[in-house]
Amino acid sequence: MKKLTLLLAFCLITSSTLFAQSLSDNATISDTFGFGPKLGYYQAVDADEGNFFGGVQMRLRPGAYFGIEGSVEYRGGQTYGISDFTVKTSFLPVTASMLFFLPVSENFAPYALAGIGAYYTRYNYSDSAEALGFSDTSDFNLGYHFGAGIELPISETLAFNADYRYLFLNPNTNEESFEGADFNSNIISAGLTFYF
Repeated sequence: MKKLTLLLAFCLITSSTLFAQSLSDNATISDTFGFGPKLGYYQAVDADEGNFFGGVQMRLRPGAYFGIEGSVEYRGGQTYGISDFTVKTSFLPVTASMLFFLPVSENFAPYALAGIGAYYTRYNYSDSAEALGFSDTSDFNLGYHFGAGIELPISETLAFNADYRYLFLNPNTNEESFEGADFNSNIISAGLTFYF
């Protein structure tokens, strides 16, 4: 029985290694880094409507299965109706994500991602809120996200990517006017990465 168990374990490890080697042979993008533009659409759970955003992304690919992404974006114009007034938020997020690729073919690599970010947030109150004593303010908030996407290599030096992310972001609880407001967001983005 012990020999059979060892034989099965050996077969499993060998087949897993061969399968992984087969997948890594499919990877067009590997052992490189790149950067490029990023565009997207986001909407917070409690926002009145969503907005488009733009930014830049950098991707480091030390192998076929793993990547690190850094990005800087500008997200403006989310409006929240709170009590009898509104507040408009804008964000400047700086994020870092870990990417886990599964290179199915040379031109198709789905991935999962998870990461964190620092969000410089600006709050612009409506005239009715300012009449009640509220004034425009800003602060830094931390958030984290997870999601999934696809990378479509066009060549060894150029790839298109698209993904969905869910962002967990809650402003500091000392903002009384935002108690109960949900800043968590759905984000869809697409980018073009030029690898070197």
